[in-house]
Amino acid sequence: MDIGGTRTTVALFNDDLELVERCRLVETSALSSGDELVSELLASVHAGLAVHGGRRSDLAGIGIGAPGPLDLETGTVLETPNLPILNHFPLRKRMGAASGLPVWVDNDANIFTLGEALKGAAQGYPYVLGVTLGTGFGWGIVLDGKVYHGATGTAAEYGLTPWRRDGRTWEDDVSIQGLMSLYNGRGGDASSPREVADQAGRGNQLALEAWREYGRVLGFALTHGVNLLDPHIIVVGGAMVGAWDYFSPTMDETLRSHIFARPREQLKVVPSQLGDLSALFGAASQISRGPD
Repeated sequence: MDIGGTRTTVALFNDDLELVERCRLVETSALSSGDELVSELLASVHAGLAVHGGRRSDLAGIGIGAPGPLDLETGTVLETPNLPILNHFPLRKRMGAASGLPVWVDNDANIFTLGEALKGAAQGYPYVLGVTLGTGFGWGIVLDGKVYHGATGTAAEYGLTPWRRDGRTWEDDVSIQGLMSLYNGRGGDASSPREVADQAGRGNQLALEAWREYGRVLGFALTHGVNLLDPHIIVVGGAMVGAWDYFSPTMDETLRSHIFARPREQLKVVPSQLGDLSALFGAASQISRGPD
């Protein structure tokens, strides 16, 4: 399960980490409580099992990617401004009680990165930095096939770090709302990144410039991760990746202008290969091999 602020994706996998069934989406934004979300997610699982004549007892466990920060020891969501129904919600406990199954919970950006490291664009690379671009700005770090959590489980919670004198954070600017502010604040008229991308595709100069500026700011943000971690590869995912061709040139140019020579030559920066399945593969992998 990959819980998002707008919708949650659910899928079934076998012991070989092969996708068996994509279950129905759950519209997270339409729900009023964490318990209602748990109920809807299990209903989606049951419907997916029914397609294959399966039962809940056929499942080994449930892996969940949730917005952070989290208390990883208890599986409790702490404070998540983009999904307030889960604030201080004991997700592992409630899902375990409702399902009767072992439940593993981690940050959604962590398991996105893990999925890409195991089955996607970062296969074969020991040091992987993943970033997700959407309602928020998520980071994940995978070292030698394992998520790096840090001392308190909040490693790579970078989006809320302020970067400007006025107190604006990276998430304020490297997110959907950041792009929309860039475009509409300069006279554009769009309600979603898809519309801005469509207008860029039609040659709208204001839209093209908004994407270029978005890429420049993202590039600055990524320099921090590269100079600190020196990853082999950065995998970029999330809702904005559909506009990769519009923002990646300035992102890449800005990033490589502010890192050392060897990583400048060797670092790979690529879009997600698995799309919205990345986090699902990452979550499922923890059930098949057990939590770290």
